[in-house]
Amino acid sequence: MTTAAPPKIEKTQGQKKAPRPASSLGSKLAKGTILAITIIAWQIVALLVVEFTLYLAGLGEEEIFKLDPVFGFVHMNNKRVTWRSEGYARSYLGPDGMREPGATIEKPAGVFRVALLGDSLVESLQVPIEETFGQILEKSIKTSASGRELQVLNFGNSGYSTAQEDLQLKFKVLKYKPDAVIVFYNHRDLFENWSPPDQTITNVRPYALHLPNQPLSIDNSSVKAWMKSPRGKFLNSITWLRENSRIWGLIAAWETQASFHDPVYRAVVGFLTNPVKSVQASAQEISKITPKTIAAEIVKSLKLDKSASFKIQFIDEQPGNKVAAKKETVDPAINSSIVNVPPLSEFPAAKVLSDEEMRAAAAKAEEEKKIAEAKAKEEQQKMVFFNLMYKTVNSLFQDMNSQCKEHNAKFAVVAVPSKLALSETSETIGPMELTYDKEIAAIKPLCRSNNIPFVDMQQELAKMPKKESDKLFYCMHLTPDGHQFVAKQALPLFKTLLDDKEQSK
Repeated sequence: MTTAAPPKIEKTQGQKKAPRPASSLGSKLAKGTILAITIIAWQIVALLVVEFTLYLAGLGEEEIFKLDPVFGFVHMNNKRVTWRSEGYARSYLGPDGMREPGATIEKPAGVFRVALLGDSLVESLQVPIEETFGQILEKSIKTSASGRELQVLNFGNSGYSTAQEDLQLKFKVLKYKPDAVIVFYNHRDLFENWSPPDQTITNVRPYALHLPNQPLSIDNSSVKAWMKSPRGKFLNSITWLRENSRIWGLIAAWETQASFHDPVYRAVVGFLTNPVKSVQASAQEISKITPKTIAAEIVKSLKLDKSASFKIQFIDEQPGNKVAAKKETVDPAINSSIVNVPPLSEFPAAKVLSDEEMRAAAAKAEEEKKIAEAKAKEEQQKMVFFNLMYKTVNSLFQDMNSQCKEHNAKFAVVAVPSKLALSETSETIGPMELTYDKEIAAIKPLCRSNNIPFVDMQQELAKMPKKESDKLFYCMHLTPDGHQFVAKQALPLFKTLLDDKEQSK
């Protein structure tokens, strides 16, 4: 039996579609919301899984600095660090960003405390804490003659200048009541007290300057300005993420490498840090490009180098020449007189210069004079700048020394070993042409004049064979062997400070 199909109802042109029930729209909206929430939830789960995996692997744990209006930047507190840039070490930054476990502000009874100040060479994130020179000295000395136990607190921080170390002493170190404070001076520290900040966070420093007839000034206006820049605001806005996310830590590690090696990235970040200055610098560079300079560069690139090195070799210097073996014999009676002098007529006549040649010679002499005057002025400016930086670092050491005396603590300065300084020359060191040995030679007398104990470790490093000195460094920082070397060189100083302190009681 067949059943007839229901008749097909055709819509007329003016007939409207029946509205869907409200329950159907609400159901679809609810399903879309649930789907969106599910996707977001799974993304959060995936991020947490990645974060946990990175935590177990110790990856993304090299983001350790946060901005600070006083110091420029400081260590993050209560932060786990796994360092792989040079060497390998796991650390934990506790109170005030120190690595030493169990360090307390209150000094335990019967303890002789030594505070270390310096940059990344003192910070020593490249080796385990127990292999750093401070801990090696702590274990080797153990106790003083009077039975006091030695405790070393490391306040080292990458990129810190002497001005930042002076601020550290005032606001952080002295509250720990150290018995001795040692500043470890590193290569180029002399100029970091007047170094403008750039896109790298470890170059954000307050200025220090001691002008003639004025007191020492440490100014943090450059730090505050940097923190108000787009990049500074961005880093501050993601402080929690930077402190806790290992995914961000990997991004930051890449960013650090790019900021040193990628000029395009540096230009972009430079614009975000200081857009006005970047635009002005770019405009200034563009204004230098003229048709004349372009043509000169094209000619220069197409010009063949016709210069050739050569050596003048005299006849008697040529090997195997018989003339060289022949000796001229001169009558002793006339040996002191002029022999075989040609007549004046044989001398060439003086060349008479044309007016054009004379003008060219005068212009050349004038140009040479201007170059010599410009060079002399540049050298004078270098000397003024060096004397200003020298006076500033001298005043910073004096300030630190006086602060230590007020708190009944000894103060000393150590010039740390530098691998870079072993191969530097006045031609490769930069515009100031100040090698590390000259820098140390400037620092040493000012310490002596202020009765500040001083140790020059670079001098001992320079005496070592290259094969041995290379073992003390990874790239720029100390290996475990390097820390052993520093501990050995610093041992007499530590014992002297400890004995002097006890004798002064």
